[in-house]
Amino acid sequence: MKHRQVEAFRYVMQTGTTAQAANLMSVTQPAVSRLIADLEYHLEFKLFERSKGRLHPTPEATQFYSAVDRFFIGIEELEHSAQQLRDRSPTSLTVFATPALSTSIVPKAISRFRKLHANVAFQLESASYSKIALRLQTHQASLGITHAFPDLPGLTQKTFLRASHVCAMHSSHPLAGKDVIVPQDLEGENVLRILPEGEVDWDATMAVLENSGIRFSSNIATQSSHTGYALIAQNLAIGLIEPFAAHPWHRSGVVTRPFEPRLDYTYVVTQPELQPVSSMITAFIDILCETAASFDASAHPDAP
Repeated sequence: MKHRQVEAFRYVMQTGTTAQAANLMSVTQPAVSRLIADLEYHLEFKLFERSKGRLHPTPEATQFYSAVDRFFIGIEELEHSAQQLRDRSPTSLTVFATPALSTSIVPKAISRFRKLHANVAFQLESASYSKIALRLQTHQASLGITHAFPDLPGLTQKTFLRASHVCAMHSSHPLAGKDVIVPQDLEGENVLRILPEGEVDWDATMAVLENSGIRFSSNIATQSSHTGYALIAQNLAIGLIEPFAAHPWHRSGVVTRPFEPRLDYTYVVTQPELQPVSSMITAFIDILCETAASFDASAHPDAP
């Protein structure tokens, strides 16, 4: 398999025609067709069905393209890094965070950090717990900010926050008038079920209700906090849920209340074990911890 063959395949997948792929590669259309044919011969499966002058990717081509695209993204990142070295561009940090944290604490920390280090470029990506672990283990991220990991090989982690789940509901719900919610308040309610993801599960949260002896239903489920809050905004369920994603949903009628007994979870900043710990990374982690420490004071602005 030759690089030029794979490049031709990628351009055809992106543009839909060999003619446009040829323009991007600065070769003739027959040359692109030959590269595709040679690649199909090497792979021993068809990449395109040809019908009425149009190319239609086969299922095998679609699966193969996913791997090809990841390869080229890696090459493009290497080229970007080399360009930064040539141009002496500002240092950059690639940060992966879970969706709730990437829309709350992390942007605030970046804002505070850049007031002190304006020359540092940031790439912030929202990702699932499992994807963050993979990006760190393959050295595609500087930092990961997420729920606490189990002991995973090749990663170090530092706790930056312990936060309690809150009870979230629509403002029209009778329980919105209470200052604190306890398990007995949820008798007969439909309680949102947060699905497990990777090594993270929320069994302890549901166990508090199950062990209290109350009767409740749980026929609405999701894996994403933001989606959970969207469901709560429609008055479909009450949620025992992390507090970070709550703020944008206040405008949609969602209110949050403390829940007792406390449902505490640990959140960490993690990085590859063999990655050199630069002063820039250390400074950002310090500001992240300071930002997280101030979070709890404003966690429940809608309390009655």
